[in-house]
Amino acid sequence: MNDHRNPQLHDALSFGPFSLFAVERLLKKGDEPVPLGGRALDILIALAERAGEVVTRKELISTVWPDVTVEEANLRFQIAALRKALGDRRDGARYISNISGRGYCFVAPVTRSTAARAVPVTAFATTERVQRLPPRPARMVGRDDTVRSLAQRLQMWRFVSIVGPGGIGKTTVAISIAHTLSDGFHDAVFFIDLAALTDPELVPTAIASALGFAVQTQDPVVGLLAFIGDRRILLVLDNCEHVIGVAAALAERIVSEAPQAHILATSREALRVEGEHVHLLYSL
Repeated sequence: MNDHRNPQLHDALSFGPFSLFAVERLLKKGDEPVPLGGRALDILIALAERAGEVVTRKELISTVWPDVTVEEANLRFQIAALRKALGDRRDGARYISNISGRGYCFVAPVTRSTAARAVPVTAFATTERVQRLPPRPARMVGRDDTVRSLAQRLQMWRFVSIVGPGGIGKTTVAISIAHTLSDGFHDAVFFIDLAALTDPELVPTAIASALGFAVQTQDPVVGLLAFIGDRRILLVLDNCEHVIGVAAALAERIVSEAPQAHILATSREALRVEGEHVHLLYSL
């Protein structure tokens, strides 16, 4: 029987608590892999390999989207996702600096080392399911009936918002509902965390990125709606409150113009658009 774990030499770029293995396309924090989308990982590799240098926006776009013309909003969204994964600017940590008018610079100290690592061949494959939907909550107390009820309503109504104050468990309930319905959507369930966005206009780009669709027009909504078309999908839009105007308008259009698309939103306030069915989540 063949051994699927072949020891090979790999360069590791280390910064803060992280280790980046470019050949394996793997980022680890300590001993734990960090879930990161393919394009965000491409950007991290490009920046970390040239730590201390300014990498222009044009260079990054040509690296991440070769032979494809995309709007700069795609890059900004991926940078935001990368910063969130790294905990950039959290507890004083600094990794990526925006150099106004030029590009981005990896500002954390980077050390390079070479080590033999036993790498399973499966480590090279991207697990799309993991990127699309966070793991099902291991333990959820007192919400089982809510999850079952909302899963049924979402299939019938297509657009449900879970509304309540911060910290009450809206995201946990939404993820549980998404896992409950995953098989019925043939795994076409996509989780979009809008909390990382500082620019509301990036909401369409964030959704497109989760779907694996690169926005190539100045009006990303048109391209996004055309891409969804008649596909049966479930979009989980988490933390809508701080981008609620754009998120609400886009959710309304998707439900209206994409007949097989379902939307489950979480927000501290209702989106207040046509087609929305609001569920108020109370504390246990």
